[in-house]
Amino acid sequence: MPTGSEAMQSTRREILTLLKTRGPMTVKELSKSLGITAMGVRQHLATLERDGYVAPGGIRRGQGRPSRMYTITPRGDDLFPRTYQQFAIALLEDLRALEGEAKVMKLLEKRKERLLEEYRERLKGKAGAEMVAELARIRHEEGYLAEWKQVDTNTYLLIEHNCPIRHIADHFQQACHMEQALFAEVLGAEVNRSQHILKGELSCSYTIKFPTARPRRRT
Repeated sequence: MPTGSEAMQSTRREILTLLKTRGPMTVKELSKSLGITAMGVRQHLATLERDGYVAPGGIRRGQGRPSRMYTITPRGDDLFPRTYQQFAIALLEDLRALEGEAKVMKLLEKRKERLLEEYRERLKGKAGAEMVAELARIRHEEGYLAEWKQVDTNTYLLIEHNCPIRHIADHFQQACHMEQALFAEVLGAEVNRSQHILKGELSCSYTIKFPTARPRRRT
């Protein structure tokens, strides 16, 4: 039997499902569909609105007082299943079957070049630790749960605790090689992977070593 907390979460999921399948609804309509009181619906909606999953969606006018409608937000919509990775894998497999491995590599290289431009813009004017910190910030924003550490004067560690492209990388490890090459190119540093999620390790970790500045010769 579900606990009170689990029942509340289940009810909120039902509310989101109703809003997704039926469109904007009023508290009264939700109450009737769910078989719970209007006060209970309002409490769930307040939590969902606070968390960004639903939002007011206009007013329904009819007989009696106008009623506020609620609608699901893009964030709420993201809670429902997606098959983006399966779709991407299928496309890459079809490309390999039709055009060969070289075409897959060319496509992944194109992705790397696009990211390289975006990353360079963010890293512009930065050096050393600032560059690594900004790179970790970018990767964290992209869903990699990234952090960084300084090992010594010219050496750093970039740690990614999540791999948003895990299923793609399982089928096409070239994607992992491209990311390592991307880091090396954008940082102008030597980059080596010391841990790999695909090998069953907890993170993808990269050792980043910047070249040591050479002393100027006296003339």
